[in-house]
Amino acid sequence: MAEFLSQDEIDALLDIAEQGEDIDDVAPEEVVVTKEKNYSIYDFKKPNRISTDQFKAFSTMHDKMLRDFVNDLSSMLRKIVDVKLYSIEQMTYGEFILSIPQITSLNTLSLKPLEGRIVIECNPGISHKIIAELLGSGAVNANDNLDRELTEIEINILEHFYNLFISNLYKSWDEINTLNFKIESRDTNANAIQIVSDHEIVLLVVLEITIDEESGFLSICYPIAYIESMLNKIVEKIFSEGKNRKSSRKPDIGTLISGARMNIEAIIAETQLSAKEILDIKENDIILFNKNATSSSAKVYINKKEKFLSVSGISSNRKSIQIRSNVDKEKQETLEMLRKMREDRLQRAKESSENIQRLLKDRTNTKEK
Repeated sequence: MAEFLSQDEIDALLDIAEQGEDIDDVAPEEVVVTKEKNYSIYDFKKPNRISTDQFKAFSTMHDKMLRDFVNDLSSMLRKIVDVKLYSIEQMTYGEFILSIPQITSLNTLSLKPLEGRIVIECNPGISHKIIAELLGSGAVNANDNLDRELTEIEINILEHFYNLFISNLYKSWDEINTLNFKIESRDTNANAIQIVSDHEIVLLVVLEITIDEESGFLSICYPIAYIESMLNKIVEKIFSEGKNRKSSRKPDIGTLISGARMNIEAIIAETQLSAKEILDIKENDIILFNKNATSSSAKVYINKKEKFLSVSGISSNRKSIQIRSNVDKEKQETLEMLRKMREDRLQRAKESSENIQRLLKDRTNTKEK
């Protein structure tokens, strides 16, 4: 079987053709064709420490946290605030330090009873706006240098924002395991914060905060070495919630529809009459039904749909019916439709086969002539 050319091979041949060279005259060793890559690059310095399920569960947990945080932050600042999960990435701690501004607002938090610390960073793009809102002005001075270090007063004011965020972070993690987040240090220089070595793998959660027309990023840096034991618990919690939510809906739906009123009719006998016959009906006329007088069977209709076969009779001096069997008309109609589709498909296949045989026969006869 001929081998299909790869895109690289096609490009190489096109390049030769455009240069006006004869492809056949080119020596095999002169035609350098690269094969398509059938491998993926793996960096042993940054091994994947987190699985796909763990990544999804970790993302879902923080996405849920934002729902309460948005409301709380809007109440604190007394205006509409938008907060969304911008990204979650796995990187080294050194890359995290390089990804944030050199001068910014950083807090390190302990994770008791877990070992180690995490870092929360609020960059100047939004920290100055939050401080202005908490002070009541709401507007950042155009002449203010956003790259400068925060003053002690500004750091203390911004602490109210951090406390609000940490309380929401605590509630989110409390569903997995009780962690006591406590601020251990504050700084404005990214190089001054060193919670792990630069080569350690971390999970970086980036939130985008928008206030009025200004926006900035809030980052949470989790060293995986410190939270690795919690990742499987997060997966179990998040995924079990999804399963429980689906299963819990069944009784809720049953409760909602259990009180619905439905019309039940028992038809002992039926007949068909033309419109003229109905118009000509007179007093003392006799109408014949499709069952004789001794038959006690009846069809039961639920909201005009035939559902059961029953036996009519008397119980406690009242007319009553006894359900004998279930008639699933919809299922029968579906099966009938499928049977018809199969018959049509077989018929078309048969006709197609006959046409092919006829064409082959006609071609054979033509050649013989």
